[in-house]
Amino acid sequence: MSGVKLIMNNYNHINKILKDCPDLDMDINEVKFKKLSSGKTNQSFLVEGDLKKYVLRLNSKKSLNYNIDRKRELEILNSIRNKSIGPKVVYSDDAYSFLITEFIEGTPLLLDNISNQEAQDLNDLIDKYQKIEINIPRFNYLEHLKKYETFISNNSCINSDLSEKLETFYPHLEDFQNQGWEPVLCHHDLSTFNIIKTINGLRIIDWEYSAYGHACFDKEYTRLSKSKDNFFNNLFGILDEMWSLINKI
Repeated sequence: MSGVKLIMNNYNHINKILKDCPDLDMDINEVKFKKLSSGKTNQSFLVEGDLKKYVLRLNSKKSLNYNIDRKRELEILNSIRNKSIGPKVVYSDDAYSFLITEFIEGTPLLLDNISNQEAQDLNDLIDKYQKIEINIPRFNYLEHLKKYETFISNNSCINSDLSEKLETFYPHLEDFQNQGWEPVLCHHDLSTFNIIKTINGLRIIDWEYSAYGHACFDKEYTRLSKSKDNFFNNLFGILDEMWSLINKI
């Protein structure tokens, strides 16, 4: 498909979505939109009217391959609504094929060059959302990795190096999963582009991998804390490697 035809298809699809959305405070005939470049799993667009800005995310058809639960994500987004943590949901269709949220104006937090104050603010924000109680199941990291492995094996191949890593790591992950840790709300993807510095403090976007997980995950991922062993570093490395393989399929 040519670039021009792809743009027109997106334009027509987005216009139809916006016209059918009852909660947008803008003149649809005057709306402008542009593709956002930071998303790796889905296609996201900045939708801009005279006074309002929104993000329209077209959810990837491979959501299940990434083990993404869109219903759970929406429940989590609604639980943090009005708590100055993340974006407010404007509209989600019943089939979870797209999501419209408010646009959060700001700049990404550079985790490789984070100040002491920014680190404290991020730590406080994580503490804040981890105190929110949601009636969702405890996340199973072992099952998550095995789903990735099965999908990759059925549709591509796992190289010998990764296969060896998994064989070595699975017993440690199983032991970790069977420990009696109390789950808390975890974002599970706190990369630089998902943490936004705004005039009102830090905000976190892109909650699609969020779940009720281990309390150390997000702080280890952002290097706010460091465990004595390499368990979390090994987990993050394997997750990133498997995610990249799925993304190529």
